[in-house]
Amino acid sequence: MLAHDLRSPLTAASIALETLELTYSQKENPRSGQIREQLYHQARKQFRIMNRLIADILQASKNLNTNFAPEHGYLYLQSLCLEILEQYWDRVEDKKLTLDVDLPQDLPQVYADEELIRQVLVNLLDNAVKYTPEGGKISLSILHRTMQKIQISICDTGHGIPEAKKERIFESHVRLQRDEGAEGYGLGLSVCHKIITAHYGQIWVDSVPGQGSCFHFTLPLYR
Repeated sequence: MLAHDLRSPLTAASIALETLELTYSQKENPRSGQIREQLYHQARKQFRIMNRLIADILQASKNLNTNFAPEHGYLYLQSLCLEILEQYWDRVEDKKLTLDVDLPQDLPQVYADEELIRQVLVNLLDNAVKYTPEGGKISLSILHRTMQKIQISICDTGHGIPEAKKERIFESHVRLQRDEGAEGYGLGLSVCHKIITAHYGQIWVDSVPGQGSCFHFTLPLYR
Protein backbone atom coordinates (compact mmCIF):
# COMPACT_ATOMS: atom_id res chain seq x y z
CA MET A 1 0.00 0.00 0.00
CA LEU A 2 2.79 2.38 0.93
CA ALA A 3 4.73 1.56 -2.25
CA HIS A 4 1.63 2.24 -4.35
CA ASP A 5 0.95 5.62 -2.75
CA LEU A 6 4.56 6.71 -3.14
CA ARG A 7 4.57 6.00 -6.86
CA SER A 8 3.21 9.35 -8.05
CA PRO A 9 5.49 11.72 -6.06
CA LEU A 10 8.48 9.42 -6.63
CA THR A 11 7.91 9.48 -10.39
CA ALA A 12 7.50 13.26 -10.39
CA ALA A 13 10.69 13.73 -8.35
CA SER A 14 12.64 11.35 -10.60
CA ILE A 15 11.53 13.18 -13.75
CA ALA A 16 12.51 16.53 -12.24
CA LEU A 17 15.97 15.26 -11.26
CA GLU A 18 16.58 13.58 -14.62
CA THR A 19 15.57 16.75 -16.44
CA LEU A 20 17.78 18.79 -14.13
CA GLU A 21 20.70 16.52 -14.99
CA LEU A 22 20.07 16.99 -18.72
CA THR A 23 20.18 20.78 -18.41
CA TYR A 24 23.84 20.58 -17.37
CA SER A 25 24.75 18.85 -20.63
CA GLN A 26 22.98 21.42 -22.76
CA LYS A 27 24.24 24.77 -23.96
CA GLU A 28 23.83 27.54 -21.41
CA ASN A 29 21.23 30.21 -22.10
CA PRO A 30 19.68 33.08 -20.09
CA ARG A 31 16.88 30.83 -18.82
CA SER A 32 19.05 27.88 -17.74
CA GLY A 33 19.38 29.08 -14.15
CA GLN A 34 15.65 29.74 -13.83
CA ILE A 35 14.74 26.31 -15.24
CA ARG A 36 17.16 24.56 -12.89
CA GLU A 37 15.77 26.41 -9.90
CA GLN A 38 12.21 25.41 -10.84
CA LEU A 39 13.20 21.76 -11.25
CA TYR A 40 15.07 21.82 -7.94
CA HIS A 41 12.05 23.21 -6.08
CA GLN A 42 9.74 20.70 -7.79
CA ALA A 43 11.95 17.79 -6.69
CA ARG A 44 12.15 19.12 -3.11
CA LYS A 45 8.36 19.53 -3.00
CA GLN A 46 7.80 15.93 -4.11
CA PHE A 47 10.26 14.64 -1.50
CA ARG A 48 8.39 16.59 1.19
CA ILE A 49 5.16 14.96 0.01
CA MET A 50 6.75 11.51 0.27
CA ASN A 51 8.10 12.24 3.74
CA ARG A 52 4.68 13.40 4.96
CA LEU A 53 2.97 10.43 3.31
CA ILE A 54 5.29 7.95 4.98
CA ALA A 55 4.84 9.61 8.38
CA ASP A 56 1.04 9.60 8.09
CA ILE A 57 0.79 5.99 6.96
CA LEU A 58 3.17 4.75 9.63
CA GLN A 59 1.19 6.63 12.24
CA ALA A 60 -2.08 5.16 10.99
CA SER A 61 -0.62 1.65 10.88
CA LYS A 62 0.24 1.79 14.59
CA ASN A 63 -3.35 2.32 15.59
CA LEU A 64 -6.44 2.08 13.42
CA ASN A 65 -8.07 4.64 15.71
CA THR A 66 -5.37 7.22 15.12
CA ASN A 67 -6.73 10.76 14.95
CA PHE A 68 -5.07 13.01 12.41
CA ALA A 69 -4.01 16.47 13.55
CA PRO A 70 -4.23 18.64 10.41
CA GLU A 71 -1.97 21.64 10.04
CA HIS A 72 -4.75 23.98 8.93
CA GLY A 73 -4.08 26.91 6.64
CA TYR A 74 -5.58 28.63 3.64
CA LEU A 75 -5.69 26.50 0.50
CA TYR A 76 -6.70 27.17 -3.11
CA LEU A 77 -8.20 23.89 -4.26
CA GLN A 78 -8.19 24.87 -7.94
CA SER A 79 -4.38 25.02 -8.04
CA LEU A 80 -3.98 21.82 -6.03
CA CYS A 81 -6.42 19.90 -8.26
CA LEU A 82 -4.73 21.03 -11.47
CA GLU A 83 -1.31 20.08 -10.09
CA ILE A 84 -2.54 16.59 -9.18
CA LEU A 85 -4.33 16.08 -12.51
CA GLU A 86 -1.05 16.61 -14.37
CA GLN A 87 0.19 13.37 -12.83
CA TYR A 88 -2.68 11.43 -14.41
CA TRP A 89 -2.65 12.63 -18.03
CA ASP A 90 -0.55 9.72 -19.29
CA ARG A 91 -2.72 7.11 -17.58
CA VAL A 92 -5.90 8.81 -18.78
CA GLU A 93 -4.63 8.89 -22.36
CA ASP A 94 -3.40 5.28 -22.20
CA LYS A 95 -6.90 4.11 -21.26
CA LYS A 96 -8.57 6.55 -23.71
CA LEU A 97 -10.61 8.04 -20.87
CA THR A 98 -12.56 11.28 -21.09
CA LEU A 99 -11.68 13.68 -18.28
CA ASP A 100 -14.13 16.46 -17.42
CA VAL A 101 -12.91 19.17 -15.04
CA ASP A 102 -15.11 21.88 -13.52
CA LEU A 103 -13.10 24.14 -11.23
CA PRO A 104 -14.73 27.59 -10.90
CA GLN A 105 -12.16 30.37 -10.68
CA ASP A 106 -14.11 32.38 -8.13
CA LEU A 107 -14.09 29.72 -5.41
CA PRO A 108 -12.96 30.96 -1.99
CA GLN A 109 -10.09 29.42 -0.08
CA VAL A 110 -10.72 26.47 2.20
CA TYR A 111 -9.36 25.89 5.71
CA ALA A 112 -7.37 22.69 5.35
CA ASP A 113 -4.07 20.82 5.49
CA GLU A 114 -2.76 20.82 1.91
CA GLU A 115 -0.84 17.55 2.07
CA LEU A 116 -3.63 15.60 3.77
CA ILE A 117 -6.18 16.84 1.23
CA ARG A 118 -3.72 16.01 -1.54
CA GLN A 119 -3.69 12.42 -0.27
CA VAL A 120 -7.49 12.23 -0.35
CA LEU A 121 -7.65 13.60 -3.91
CA VAL A 122 -4.87 11.30 -5.12
CA ASN A 123 -6.54 8.27 -3.55
CA LEU A 124 -9.96 9.01 -5.07
CA LEU A 125 -8.56 9.90 -8.50
CA ASP A 126 -6.33 6.84 -8.49
CA ASN A 127 -9.31 4.58 -7.79
CA ALA A 128 -11.38 6.32 -10.47
CA VAL A 129 -8.69 5.80 -13.13
CA LYS A 130 -7.98 2.25 -12.00
CA TYR A 131 -11.59 1.05 -12.01
CA THR A 132 -12.93 2.91 -15.04
CA PRO A 133 -12.87 0.71 -18.17
CA GLU A 134 -11.06 1.85 -21.30
CA GLY A 135 -13.03 4.55 -23.11
CA GLY A 136 -14.90 5.55 -19.94
CA LYS A 137 -15.31 8.93 -18.31
CA ILE A 138 -13.99 10.57 -15.14
CA SER A 139 -14.99 13.95 -13.76
CA LEU A 140 -13.62 16.25 -11.07
CA SER A 141 -15.74 19.17 -9.93
CA ILE A 142 -16.00 21.66 -7.08
CA LEU A 143 -19.22 23.28 -5.93
CA HIS A 144 -19.62 26.22 -3.54
CA ARG A 145 -22.51 24.79 -1.53
CA THR A 146 -22.98 27.28 1.31
CA MET A 147 -21.25 30.20 2.99
CA GLN A 148 -19.48 27.70 5.26
CA LYS A 149 -18.29 24.91 2.96
CA ILE A 150 -17.59 23.67 -0.54
CA GLN A 151 -18.02 20.22 -2.06
CA ILE A 152 -15.50 18.27 -4.15
CA SER A 153 -16.78 15.42 -6.32
CA ILE A 154 -14.87 12.75 -8.24
CA CYS A 155 -17.03 10.55 -10.47
CA ASP A 156 -16.34 7.61 -12.79
CA THR A 157 -18.17 5.24 -15.12
CA GLY A 158 -16.68 2.13 -13.55
CA HIS A 159 -18.31 -0.97 -12.11
CA GLY A 160 -20.01 0.84 -9.26
CA ILE A 161 -20.41 -0.29 -5.67
CA PRO A 162 -23.06 -2.81 -4.50
CA GLU A 163 -25.74 -1.25 -2.30
CA ALA A 164 -24.83 -3.50 0.62
CA LYS A 165 -21.24 -2.22 0.55
CA LYS A 166 -21.90 1.50 0.28
CA GLU A 167 -22.35 2.04 4.01
CA ARG A 168 -19.21 0.04 4.90
CA ILE A 169 -16.86 1.20 2.15
CA PHE A 170 -15.19 3.72 4.49
CA GLU A 171 -14.54 1.17 7.24
CA SER A 172 -11.04 -0.16 7.84
CA HIS A 173 -10.02 -3.18 5.75
CA VAL A 174 -13.25 -3.28 3.70
CA ARG A 175 -12.40 -4.44 0.18
CA LEU A 176 -14.77 -5.12 -2.67
CA GLN A 177 -14.72 -8.61 -4.18
CA ARG A 178 -13.37 -7.28 -7.48
CA ASP A 179 -10.34 -5.97 -5.61
CA GLU A 180 -9.18 -9.32 -4.28
CA GLY A 181 -5.60 -9.80 -5.33
CA ALA A 182 -5.50 -6.38 -6.99
CA GLU A 183 -3.71 -3.24 -5.93
CA GLY A 184 -4.97 -1.83 -2.67
CA TYR A 185 -7.06 1.27 -2.18
CA GLY A 186 -3.94 3.41 -1.75
CA LEU A 187 -4.27 5.22 1.54
CA GLY A 188 -7.62 3.51 1.88
CA LEU A 189 -11.07 5.02 1.97
CA SER A 190 -11.11 4.56 5.74
CA VAL A 191 -8.10 6.88 6.06
CA CYS A 192 -9.72 9.34 3.65
CA HIS A 193 -12.70 9.33 5.98
CA LYS A 194 -10.45 10.04 8.98
CA ILE A 195 -8.76 12.93 7.17
CA ILE A 196 -12.01 14.59 6.09
CA THR A 197 -13.57 14.08 9.53
CA ALA A 198 -10.49 15.74 11.07
CA HIS A 199 -11.28 18.73 8.84
CA TYR A 200 -14.87 18.88 10.13
CA GLY A 201 -16.10 17.74 6.74
CA GLN A 202 -18.16 14.86 5.40
CA ILE A 203 -17.38 12.18 2.82
CA TRP A 204 -19.85 9.86 1.10
CA VAL A 205 -20.47 7.94 -2.13
CA ASP A 206 -23.32 7.76 -4.63
CA SER A 207 -23.11 4.67 -6.80
CA VAL A 208 -25.14 2.53 -9.17
CA PRO A 209 -23.74 -0.95 -9.91
CA GLY A 210 -22.78 -1.19 -13.55
CA GLN A 211 -22.93 2.57 -14.09
CA GLY A 212 -20.26 4.08 -11.87
CA SER A 213 -19.60 5.93 -8.64
CA CYS A 214 -19.34 9.50 -7.37
CA PHE A 215 -17.30 10.20 -4.26
CA HIS A 216 -18.04 13.53 -2.58
CA PHE A 217 -16.46 15.33 0.36
CA THR A 218 -16.84 18.76 1.92
CA LEU A 219 -14.37 21.18 3.46
CA PRO A 220 -14.91 24.34 5.49
CA LEU A 221 -14.12 27.75 4.02
CA TYR A 222 -11.16 29.74 5.31
CA ARG A 223 -12.15 32.72 7.47
